[in-house]
Amino acid sequence: MHAEPATRVELAYRPPTDGWVGTRELPGYRAGNVVVKLDDLPGVAPDHFYFDLLLLGESGHVEDTHSGPCGALARQRSLDERSRFVRVVAELLRHAPADERGLAAIGQVLKFIRERGVGTDSLELAAQLLDDACSEGVVVASLNHLLELSLGEEEAQREMCDVVTKLAQAPQSGDINGGGLAAQVSYVVRTVGKARARRYLREGTTFKLVPSPEMFGV
Repeated sequence: MHAEPATRVELAYRPPTDGWVGTRELPGYRAGNVVVKLDDLPGVAPDHFYFDLLLLGESGHVEDTHSGPCGALARQRSLDERSRFVRVVAELLRHAPADERGLAAIGQVLKFIRERGVGTDSLELAAQLLDDACSEGVVVASLNHLLELSLGEEEAQREMCDVVTKLAQAPQSGDINGGGLAAQVSYVVRTVGKARARRYLREGTTFKLVPSPEMFGV
């Protein structure tokens, strides 16, 4: 379990960083410029917690928001379950708003997460919906980050060598594999398409390509 969060949400400007915000009872988590937190609004959601997502700009000011009742998180859920929810959702969405459309492009995905939560099957489907909605660059950044979390950059690069070799002919595969993990992931996404890349890598390897509580110790 993580260290106890601060007693209140602080959104004054600071360089993009990860960390807990909110309170122990109503936790939040910041992943880059995305903040996911819970609120208690019995007049709006009497049986469930309320979901808030904030997208911060370069200056640290809130540029976009998404809020709504969190049907997947009933009020009686434990403190650990609440913390697990905000951390995993923040990590899933870390790269998703990385274009001019902001949160509007992933509104349906956010609604799905609020309703279905972060169980394994729901999380995998949410990740696929994100890939469909986001740009190729966002998918590359997300997969690259999760591969590093799962295996570390060097080990992930070694395992990706086999994936690239199956897709590319020599000497092209050697050039791609020599370019590092980001080049390998980018090649796979371009070759099989952003909508298929996550599934393709998951079926052909042992990679964990959705954020999991185990990755973060929550």
